[in-house]
Amino acid sequence: MCIKPRTGATEASLVVGAVALTLLSALASLDGCAHVAAPPGGPEDSIPPTLIAVEPDSFAVVPGLEDEVRFIFDETISERGVQGSTTVYPLGDRTRVKKGGPELRVRPREGWIADRIYHIRIEPVIADLFQNRIEEPIEHVISTGIPITENRVHGIIYDRITAEPLRGGRIDMVRLPDTLRYGSVGDSIGAFGFGTFPEGEYLAIGYDDVNNSQTADDFDRSDTVRVSLGATDTLALDFQVFHHDTVGPQLAELQPVDTMIVELQFDGYLDPEAPLSTDDVEIFALADSVPIPLDTVLHAWQYTVWRDSVEQVRRAQADSAAAALADSLAAVLADSLAVADSLAVADSLAAGADSLAVEPEAPAAQPPPALEAPEEAGQEEGVEVEEPARLPDQRIYIVTSARIPPGTHVVRVGRLMNLNGLEGSGERSFEPIEPEPEEPEQPPEPPGPPPG
Repeated sequence: MCIKPRTGATEASLVVGAVALTLLSALASLDGCAHVAAPPGGPEDSIPPTLIAVEPDSFAVVPGLEDEVRFIFDETISERGVQGSTTVYPLGDRTRVKKGGPELRVRPREGWIADRIYHIRIEPVIADLFQNRIEEPIEHVISTGIPITENRVHGIIYDRITAEPLRGGRIDMVRLPDTLRYGSVGDSIGAFGFGTFPEGEYLAIGYDDVNNSQTADDFDRSDTVRVSLGATDTLALDFQVFHHDTVGPQLAELQPVDTMIVELQFDGYLDPEAPLSTDDVEIFALADSVPIPLDTVLHAWQYTVWRDSVEQVRRAQADSAAAALADSLAAVLADSLAVADSLAVADSLAAGADSLAVEPEAPAAQPPPALEAPEEAGQEEGVEVEEPARLPDQRIYIVTSARIPPGTHVVRVGRLMNLNGLEGSGERSFEPIEPEPEEPEQPPEPPGPPPG
């Protein structure tokens, strides 16, 4: 049942209320339209948007450029992820990015500056209304006056400590002296490649951008090299990143490995290529300061080679001894079988004449030949030790020329160089390992009776 109002004033108020409700409903519907979504119905789209044109075109030289660079796709793109998706090099203030239908419009916040080569990089976060993302980053190069070069740098970023490729590491090319900065990102195996830089001197920096600041901070693992780039140069640059210490390495711990080897551990990584000398290391007794003669000082990778060489020589000696013993036993067994056969023949010929039977004398077993130790560890024929990678380590090893006697001893070391080229030192005391008591030699057992 519909009740109509009796007065015109009441009817007018109802009309105003209806209009207000209509306006509120329209505003609500407009607010809902602000969130772009895929249209309902129809087949689902699974193909990402395709870039069909860029204005100005790639490698165009446009003096006096003022307009935005337009990236035009084959379908409407989503607003999600647009802000922050694009970087313009040389790196400056935050890039201005606008979206309109199938277009993405880009320009530096400070505007285009004359006589510069610009790199525009769009990350693979751009998607259509069905959230199908582009699969590869988009890179675009234009110039605002100077000719576009054809130079290029490429290479791999490694972790200096592990020698493993650095996934997603950053590379900056900073031109000197104006510090214009171009950049790129390594792929999943640390490989990178980019180019078209203005000619000049550059500081090339590879680093692990931990906080995504797009700049090499003091706490980032990094590596730096200075290079010169001409218009058509191609350079291969491999970066080995590590944390850069501000002081030299200091001796932190030490422990004896055996009666003639001491392991020293430092608080930072040492340069595995830096030479080590016994002149920079000394061991002496604390009681009377009598020095212990030293044979050599080894980096960790050198000690590994030496230790494995000695171990393989020992195995070769043991195998040779076992083979010689087996040959000797086989010879004795063959002689014993021959004697047994001879006895069987004699018994058959002298059947019934036991008094004339003479028991033959069995031959004595010959000991295996003595083994001669090789002159130098690892030099025996057939013994090969593969050299490990010369990776940085925090340890070195001191090998003495004689057994370290009992009592407290002191190790003093200096001029140890870390990866930064800084020198360090240290001093620590230790107690040497006591040798195991030798077992007294047992007299040889008398030989048993010959086989009958």
